[in-house]
Amino acid sequence: YIVNNTSYYGQDFVERSARDLQAVLGRSFDELADRHIQDYQGYFNRVSLDLEGPDYTNLTTTQRLERVREGADDPGLEALLFHYGRYLLISCSRPGTNPANLQGLWNRHIEAPWNADYHLNINIQMNYWPAEVTNLSDLTEPFFSFVDRVIERGKSTAQVNYGMQGAVLPHATDLWAPAWLRAATPFWGSWLGAGGWLMQHYWQHFAFTGDESFLRERAYPAMREIATFYGDYLIEDPRDHQLVMAPSSSPENQYFLPDSTQVTFCLGSAIDQQIVAEVFDHFLKASELLDLRDKLYQDIKAKRSKLRSGTVIGPDGRLLEWDRPYAEPEPGHRHMSHLYAFHPGDAITRSGTPDLFQAVRNTLQYRLDHGGAGTGWSRAWLINFSARLQDGNMAHDHIRLLLQKSITTNLFDMHPPFQIDGNFGYTAGIAEMLIQSHEDHIAILPALPDLWASGSVSGLKARGNFEVSIKWEDHQASHVLIAAPNGGKTRVQIGNAEIPVDLAPGESFTWTRN
Repeated sequence: YIVNNTSYYGQDFVERSARDLQAVLGRSFDELADRHIQDYQGYFNRVSLDLEGPDYTNLTTTQRLERVREGADDPGLEALLFHYGRYLLISCSRPGTNPANLQGLWNRHIEAPWNADYHLNINIQMNYWPAEVTNLSDLTEPFFSFVDRVIERGKSTAQVNYGMQGAVLPHATDLWAPAWLRAATPFWGSWLGAGGWLMQHYWQHFAFTGDESFLRERAYPAMREIATFYGDYLIEDPRDHQLVMAPSSSPENQYFLPDSTQVTFCLGSAIDQQIVAEVFDHFLKASELLDLRDKLYQDIKAKRSKLRSGTVIGPDGRLLEWDRPYAEPEPGHRHMSHLYAFHPGDAITRSGTPDLFQAVRNTLQYRLDHGGAGTGWSRAWLINFSARLQDGNMAHDHIRLLLQKSITTNLFDMHPPFQIDGNFGYTAGIAEMLIQSHEDHIAILPALPDLWASGSVSGLKARGNFEVSIKWEDHQASHVLIAAPNGGKTRVQIGNAEIPVDLAPGESFTWTRN
């Protein structure tokens, strides 16, 4: 047997290797393999997905991808890629290890692309999009432990570099969790919304699990630090006297001034305003749930009421990315940051904000008309956007394009080069097509494409710690089972019907089409 450890986790790596070797000596290969499979299946078997269609399992993965690239459909391959994303997360994000980086843990280079680091302006977040909804909440522990470390260092950065309280997080960091800005040009490295975006995961973990201890002991303290910094950083825009982030940028993007100067900063970019609003809202809700209405709570509440909206529709019907409708040097830019409030956020919805909902569609179409989604992860994000638009066929178009353009024969997603976030974003997108719970109800099959006429899924999670299983036939749900380990109230939307559900702990709700 071969065992190995490094000095990263401590200076006793030689002794640890000796202990690991001793633990496997005398055990047969079959015994170790069985132990591994049992451990793995404890995670993997929580969810199943079957998309009915022709059986191509007699073909190799390479042959199946070639068929898709030639225009054929393969629902079984689409399901396989969904399962593969869960396999990757199970394999690279166990408690006690580091979180998945840009390559997960599958880096073959001495000098890896982007140093196999952690980009905090969508990439590490996308890595963990499938965790909650595909029943792998416990695999987020490395993510939260890592972000907690960056926050601790970010307190010093906030004080020393900005003269402010709280914590600030950069657009990128690495295994040692530094919190300083790390790019030579501002459009790469000046963005300060990372901490807020990461806080969304803390809130969503609570929303999916209902774990109040997590909210009190980890989420609330983290959100408090980030909210404090944003509260200090906001200034009043002299043009409208509303509070804005300034200087403010949009991840890896720029715009033209009227004299054609290409610049990065503005007074309150869309994503910054959207993120600050979300952080403030979640912090205020957490404070109320925990009965912690202190001076900071009052300060944030006051500033939230004065915060300029980050969702403004421009004269052409698109959402503005900047504080004004500026021209863009890259109209098909891979980052669609100004749609944060739509996905992964939840401030823009079909029922709640129909005008903004249409503006999202206009914005996406403009990006695509100008060559957008050129990277694998950007295409995966479009699957999620399409699902939130409740447009199953649009989502499937992007599934097909991802398979045709960005998936290699071992099913890795290519930026290019290999970048694992596209795999995880894809898996999250498939789940988003089958179940959504961001609007205070559980939507069943909200974005089912025509190709998936019949199928089944089990074990997906909805906010409120509900576990959902669905069977559908002829494009309609035929059977729905919702289990509630903690109990709880919700509403279940099946087609045009909305059914109130009130379950005691351990009870379940069953619906069958007549």
